[in-house]
Amino acid sequence: MALDRRPRASEGRILVLRLLPWLLLIGLIGALSYLRLLDLRLSPLRAQARTLLEQGIALTGSELADLSRSALVLGQMPAIGVAAASADTSAMASALLAHARASPRHAEISWIDEHGRERVRTEHLDGMALLATSSTLRRPAQMPWLAHFADLLPAEARFSPLGREGGRHTLRAASPVYDAAGRLRGMVVIQHDLQAMMARLARLKQPALEPLRLYDSEGRAVSIAEPQPLAMRDPELWRMLQEQGRGRRELDAGMWHFQDFLPAEPGAGRLAMQPWFFVAHVPRDSVEPLRHASAWQCLLACTAAFGLAVLLVRRQRRTEVERERLLADLQTNHRALAEAKAGADDALRRLRQLQDELVQAEKLASLGLLVAGVAHELNTPLGSARMTASTLVRRLGEAERELGATAPLPAPVTRLLERQRAGLDIIEHGLERASQVIRLFKQLAVDRGAVERRRFELDEVLQDVRRLLVPRLGSEAPTRPVPVSLHIASGAGLVLDSYPGPLGQVIENLIGNALMHAFDPPPPGLMQGSIRVLCRVEPADGDSDDESHGHRPDELAIEVIDDGCGIDPLVLPRIFDPFFTTRRGRGGTGIGLHLCHHFCTQVLGGRLLVESCPGEGSRFSVRIPLRAP
Repeated sequence: MALDRRPRASEGRILVLRLLPWLLLIGLIGALSYLRLLDLRLSPLRAQARTLLEQGIALTGSELADLSRSALVLGQMPAIGVAAASADTSAMASALLAHARASPRHAEISWIDEHGRERVRTEHLDGMALLATSSTLRRPAQMPWLAHFADLLPAEARFSPLGREGGRHTLRAASPVYDAAGRLRGMVVIQHDLQAMMARLARLKQPALEPLRLYDSEGRAVSIAEPQPLAMRDPELWRMLQEQGRGRRELDAGMWHFQDFLPAEPGAGRLAMQPWFFVAHVPRDSVEPLRHASAWQCLLACTAAFGLAVLLVRRQRRTEVERERLLADLQTNHRALAEAKAGADDALRRLRQLQDELVQAEKLASLGLLVAGVAHELNTPLGSARMTASTLVRRLGEAERELGATAPLPAPVTRLLERQRAGLDIIEHGLERASQVIRLFKQLAVDRGAVERRRFELDEVLQDVRRLLVPRLGSEAPTRPVPVSLHIASGAGLVLDSYPGPLGQVIENLIGNALMHAFDPPPPGLMQGSIRVLCRVEPADGDSDDESHGHRPDELAIEVIDDGCGIDPLVLPRIFDPFFTTRRGRGGTGIGLHLCHHFCTQVLGGRLLVESCPGEGSRFSVRIPLRAP
């Protein structure tokens, strides 16, 4: 017995490989446990940050609600309305001064008339409410914030963006003033000092958190002093504020909880208000100890779990070594059985493939014998008809020459002879095409190599089809429920290297199929039917055997479109089956569309597609390569 010289991995390497999944699993569980433990420890800090945000928003909302109510009260006060209607600045000054003394946090209260001029203003100086002198009243150019109050609505109080005047943050609120007749008499504007509100915001504190910060819509700090706007100091946080409005960001430097605040309730004329932003910051000193404690606990737990995994893997390896010796012979037998089964499955697959090919070959052979028999039977009458047609053409020419030799022929006789000659030409051409079709029938059972292949212009084939179909559309056409017009687009300039006979037969059969089926019966309301033949060259949408250097060849798309009654969805899947027709006994044979499909796929190397909707017409699309395979 030959010795087994195959190299065996060392036990140490096997143990390392076995422990690697455990190491990855323990590491993953440890990381998830660390994140979960840290999340639990950070939850109180997050709750404190949310509480601080809620307190700040509640305080600010209350302050702005009081300011909004003050503006509404002044705007709707009867005394102010009467004073504004009469332009009585003294009465207006008395009313505003009384309100200013009752509201010391209003730095200024102004009445601005309907023309944008400041007529009366109260000011607080050293805790006393005083009237501004007429020389200090502002002109419209000195009040750029008026643009924010240009479209005030009745009974509305609106805020302007935050401002900074005299080192203090101020906010203006305005409300319109109307007289008893409902005419606008200007507005009342309150300039509110936010220092008291900022002081109360600064007193809002939570353990382990920095003071609450308030930023205006441009990122400037309002509640605390910062040297730079937030957009320059922390662009990422400013981007999150702009995009999310509410959320948090957690980094090594700490946690930031933020929420936007709209200074006014949404409503007409207030949608353009820009939000403010509250930010609660948990500093790194508060977060870092929690992270270190969570990391050490998880590391110790992972170390203990990995030691236990080492013991389990070593015991399992000893068991497997004993089992491998017992399974060696069984594995050898199993491989032999698997190889035998694979061979049997491969043989069965080849047998089934041969059976399928045999069945398909028998079907084609049967169809070929049938088509060959029909073609043989039709050749004899077609030959006689062609001989008779050629004899009639020759004798018509002789008769014309004999009659013309004696005397000029009358015009009616000349026209009759021309019509007869044209009719005989069509008959000869049609018989030639019929003979060609018979030859193509034989190709269903033989080979396509017998069909003539050459370079030709597409317009040549289209003109032949047009000449053949003119009698079926003109005065000699059979009676139809509605008249039908045919439009065939020009194919000039399109040159193909293919089989002109089969291509012409396909186009003719598709148009003939539309003439026979599409307008019998016509769709409701259709007075004039139409059949259009469109041609275009477009890139192929599939791989081709003729492609080279990575370029796919172009293909010719010919579409035959009618606006007739369409095809029944139950019939549509079977229209290309041989000898299937819906006009059995009325002239239908069921071979036309089958020949079209056969020529397109087997001879021209393309495909034939159909789209149809009942009542809306049908579209047959012939797609063939410009160079036949």
